[in-house]
Amino acid sequence: MTAALFWLFALLFGYVYAGYPLLLWLATLARMPRAGTPGYQPRVSILIAAHNEQAWIHAKIRNALEVDYPADRLQVIVASDGSSDDTLALAQSVQDERLIVLDIRERGGKANALNQALAHADGDIVVFTDANVFFQPQAVARLAAHFADPACGCVSGRVDLQPMNDDDTGEPLGEGFYMRLERFLQARESRLDTLVGTDGALFAARRELVEPLPAGLILDDFLIATRIAAAGHAVRYEAAARAMERVPASVAQEFRRKVRIAAGCFQVLPQLGFLRRPWQRPRLWTLFVSHKLLRWLSPWLLAGLLVTSALLAGQALYAAALGLQLALYALAVIGWWCPGCRHWLPVYVPYYFAAVNLAFALGLWRQLTVGQPVTWERVDRDARSGTGT
Repeated sequence: MTAALFWLFALLFGYVYAGYPLLLWLATLARMPRAGTPGYQPRVSILIAAHNEQAWIHAKIRNALEVDYPADRLQVIVASDGSSDDTLALAQSVQDERLIVLDIRERGGKANALNQALAHADGDIVVFTDANVFFQPQAVARLAAHFADPACGCVSGRVDLQPMNDDDTGEPLGEGFYMRLERFLQARESRLDTLVGTDGALFAARRELVEPLPAGLILDDFLIATRIAAAGHAVRYEAAARAMERVPASVAQEFRRKVRIAAGCFQVLPQLGFLRRPWQRPRLWTLFVSHKLLRWLSPWLLAGLLVTSALLAGQALYAAALGLQLALYALAVIGWWCPGCRHWLPVYVPYYFAAVNLAFALGLWRQLTVGQPVTWERVDRDARSGTGT
């Protein structure tokens, strides 16, 4: 029984990071990437929920207003969610008839801010973005072009992480691996019109398909896209719709954010009705379980592998498996205690991988016990500024 459990954990873990990407690649070999229709330019509303974003908000608004898109078909809405700095004043200082600034004085969380912004949106398409994410000129047009197809309900763009300065001491290696894997999966799932989730910093949806968000929701982008897919509409990925965001200064600084995201992942599960009725949307169910759910459960697969291999360590094969796991965890600990060692790939990747999985374990624990607060704090991505959490 112990050996059977070991191989079950090993197969599931291998499927998440190797088997599923391979099967997805094989399943989409004969399918071409979906392309938008150049020149299709419906009215677009860009929504920005902001809390204490004084460092970015003015530049972000100018960036949104200056995208390469017809001015008479563009609206920008900023919802200041109880900001206690100069976010509201800076947003209101921009004089443009296409701009609406909402002053939400009592902080209610991002979902509440987006709901209020949606109430003012008059675009056929709504584009969701963050205050510290800056569009390339064609980003909005590239997203909008897909909606010429009536079957398309949602499109995710691509946000590139870039260092703020040439001497930035960020740690992009592990993040880079995860981002490359995620973009590969997004591109391939998009060929099936069933992208599982979006990049929350840059995605678009048909306004008529965006339902009000539940109070206390953490992962608004994930729920919006998944609802649209569950309703039978296509959800796609457009790699040419690009924006830029600063890379994390360190994994330690990002850890709190990842715990919050992990809590949000488990928070949203009860709202996904297709999980309980896989026969209704079998493709979506299969992709979701393969891409998301099993990855979220990876901490318990890893724990199962460690325990079962330790119990079977009297046999050479399982002893070797145990030794390999302990060596990788030792490298992760070295990365934790020795920041300078993180620039060495064999240390950084186990360190980052362990941090991500620990975040998911803590996120589930938090969601099951005290719950995750609805409000959020911006993670400062410049380690030297000292502002932000």
